Order: sequence, then C-alpha cells, then structure tokens
Amino acid sequence: MWAQVLNDQLISIINRPKSLVINNVTYPKQIFSKWSDSERKEIGIVPYVYTGSHKNEVFYTNAEAPPVVEGNQVSVNRSSTGKDVGVVKSEMKANAAQTLASLLSQTDWVVIRATETSKAAPTKTAAWRAALRKKLVDLEALIDAKTDIAGLEALTVLTQAEADAGKESSVFYDWPEIEK
Repeated sequence: MWAQVLNDQLISIINRPKSLVINNVTYPKQIFSKWSDSERKEIGIVPYVYTGSHKNEVFYTNAEAPPVVEGNQVSVNRSSTGKDVGVVKSEMKANAAQTLASLLSQTDWVVIRATETSKAAPTKTAAWRAALRKKLVDLEALIDAKTDIAGLEALTVLTQAEADAGKESSVFYDWPEIEK
C-alpha cells in the first residue's frame, strides 16, 4: 500500500497500483513496480505501513491509531488490549457448552430410540456421551483456574508438547471421538 502526501498531510491511500494524475501529470501504474521508494517520494507517493499487530479477537480488543505522516512513509500503529477475564471465561464456557450440545446431537436419536423402544444404546455410544460430558466439566475447571487472558488464550493454542504427543488440537478443541 502507498499514500499520497503533500506538505506532510495525507491526501489519499492507494490500495493497489493504478495510474495517477499529480500536478496535471499522468503517471502509469508501473511507477509502483518499476520506481524506487525515493523516486515515488519525489512526486509525493510513500509507503503506507502498519506497525504493531492485532491479536486474537476472542481475547483482545484491537485498535488502530490514525495514520501518521512520517518522513518516508505513512504509518498506522496497531495495538491490542486484553478483554475482561470474566467475560472471556463466560464466552469460552458458552462456546464449550455449544460444542458439547452439537456433538451430543449426533447421537441424540440413539437415546430417544432407547427411551421409546427400550432398545439399549450401544455401549460405545453411551461411553462417548459420558466422555463428552466429562470433557466439558474438565474444561470448565481449566477455564476457571486461569487468572489472566494469556492463560485463557493458552488453552486454545496447540503446544509443542501436545504436538509431540501426537495431538492435533489444543486442550480447548480436543474433544473425545466416538469409537468405531
């Protein structure tokens, strides 16, 4: 990205190469690929850059400061502020409960059939459903034990130790699978 500046004022943001008219002179879009930054600066075109970074919006509120015209560029500073721990805990628990409900719904018909026809649910299905419920209880305990945003976020990130152990998902997303 680039910006057009004049007298240290941002005139416009240029998202992609395009032809430009500056001071009644038409410049082809190739100025963005064939000219150097210093050549473009002579006609008031400078790089538009982002500094800082945004973080996972589940855990952080992201913001961008207004663009600042500096000598050789226009920069926008990105920043992140941790959300309220209690709010994030509640949202994570709600997400986990929703995941449990979705997984259980896959075999609800077996439980309904058992109730209506007295045909017992397969042992593997019953064991899986029990494991899912235990997973939710364990996950809620892990969430409750965390005292800061970094700790909560860590529950959703696959660690090297988990990857080395053959896991494909972090503890938050690693739900039991039904035996086949």
